[in-house]
Formats: sequence, C-alpha cells, structure tokens
Amino acid sequence: MTTTVSDLRLAAERLRKALAEYESFLSGWQDANEPLSNDDHATPAEPDATMQEVQESGVAVTNDVLERYHAASDAVTGYVQQTRDQTDSDWSEVIAATEPVRKATLAVHAAGYGTHPETGERDYLLPAELCPARRVSMNAGTSPVTFTDRIAQYRAVANRFGIDADVVYHPGSGHGVSPSVAFPETDVTYVDVDVAAMDDLAAAGYAARWADATTYTVGGGADVIILRNAGLVEEAIVERNLRAGGWVFANDHLESARHVAGMGRIELLGVVPDDWPGDTPRIETTDLDPSHIEREGKMSPQSGSTDWEVSPLDLYVFRESTC
Repeated sequence: MTTTVSDLRLAAERLRKALAEYESFLSGWQDANEPLSNDDHATPAEPDATMQEVQESGVAVTNDVLERYHAASDAVTGYVQQTRDQTDSDWSEVIAATEPVRKATLAVHAAGYGTHPETGERDYLLPAELCPARRVSMNAGTSPVTFTDRIAQYRAVANRFGIDADVVYHPGSGHGVSPSVAFPETDVTYVDVDVAAMDDLAAAGYAARWADATTYTVGGGADVIILRNAGLVEEAIVERNLRAGGWVFANDHLESARHVAGMGRIELLGVVPDDWPGDTPRIETTDLDPSHIEREGKMSPQSGSTDWEVSPLDLYVFRESTC
C-alpha cells in the first residue's frame, strides 16, 4: 500500500487533534482538584463521582492519543520504506514530508510529563493509564545503564581499526550509556524522543538531548555514530552527522545495519558476533557481503562459509569511503 504526503498530513492532523483533547482533559483534571501524582496506585482520599468521571474520560482520551500516535508512526514508516525501495533517494524530501507527523509524535512523548508543581522535580505527573509519555516510553523507571558486552564490542572495534574518535553520537539511546565507558576520553552525545530518559541522563551528567534524532544535528559532526536497537531513519542521520571518513556501528535488530549498508560510499569492514568465547570479542573482516544481512540470522553476512551463527544483535562496522 502506497503512503502519500496527503496521508502523512492527515495522520498528523488527527494526532494533533487528539493531543488537543488531551490538553483539555488535563484542565478538567486540575479543575477537579486532584493532586498531581506519579504514584500508579494513588487515589483521592475521598473519591467522588466528578473525579471518577474525569478519570474515566481521561483514559479514553489517552487511548485515542496512543491510537493516533501508532497510526501516524506507521504512516511515516511506510513512507520511508517507499523511499528506501527507490534507486535514488532524496532524504531531504523525506524529512520535509514527514516533519508534521514527527513533530506531533514527539509531543506525545512529553504529554503527561513535566515539572511537578510541589517538588519541582521533572517526572511523570499522572498515573500511568492517563500519561501518554509513560505509556510510549521503552525506559520508564530506568536509570542510566551500561552493558559489559556492548562496551567490549566497541572497545574491540576501536582497537582493531585504530579509531581515535573525538565525538561519538548515539541516537535512540534510551538509558544506555555504554559508549561513554567504551570511549572515556570522547564527547558522547545521546538523543532520544523519550524525554524522561534524556532528563535522567542529563541529571547524571551526560550530554543528553530530548529531540527527534531524524532531524537532530551534532555540531561539527561525529566520528562514530552508534545505531543500536534504534529503529530510526538511519540514512538521514548518517548523511547529516557523519564526518568524512567516519564510522558507523549498527546492529540489525530493527534493520539499522541493512539500511546503512544500502547507502552509497558506506563500506562494511567488519562484523562482531553477538556471542563469543573468551573475554575479547572477535571481529570478522574477510569475505563480507552486506547484501546478506538478514534479521533472523537465516543467512550469513559472509559470502563464504562461517563457523558462527548470525544474530540480529551482531555489530556491523561501517566506514564512509573517502575515495
């Protein structure tokens, strides 16, 4: 099914209207004198019919926001895939066409989140069932986290290829900050639509930005871009932010690796298996064929034989060709 620019505009308008109704609900909530709370089990000391009606209405409004959000996201996904199917893709046109939808979806990630009027802390302001931001978050309630296997992969790749990065960019990071451990002397920028996750990282001292990574620009560009379980418009991100001769690390859990492999002037130089014996990850560098990247591990990324089982969590190492 073809997704047109008109479809995108309609999806954006429907989501904006749903968000406007949600804002109206918030006013009704406050008028009912219900104290803001991030406690899922919080209930008024003396429940009354008015508050119950407002809350029931709020659940319906919140559900409508989320339904419109997913429909809008699907429309963008369909439009982007059509572009990927073309021989020559103009990603600036894709960015312009999808901008209204992406702005509206970004607003969903902030709906129900903000500064608590009593504590002054940034947090979810409503019970989970009434808070779109909380319900779309993949990271709600999580703190900054590192993963030893990812750190080992990044370090192994940097050592193997002699990568001395000044700037690392990790879009779609959530609460994951493994790059900061793998590259301790490097400026690492984290960007995600999850406002709570970015607030948590910023409070912990990381360079975190709440934004749509599709249009975010790292000042001066990045030497390394890490795309891990991100599900983003990878081509636009790499085109906008990768410095000449820069590196891209990507797995294929959400098809990031295959999208990067399809870009011009991007070369596949290595693959780090997700599972390896011993302490040091091994890096496959021979007989690599990027056309064989398969999400379910049904094909080897190599044209020849292999003695390891391919996983969508394998790390693919790309570099921009300077030739």
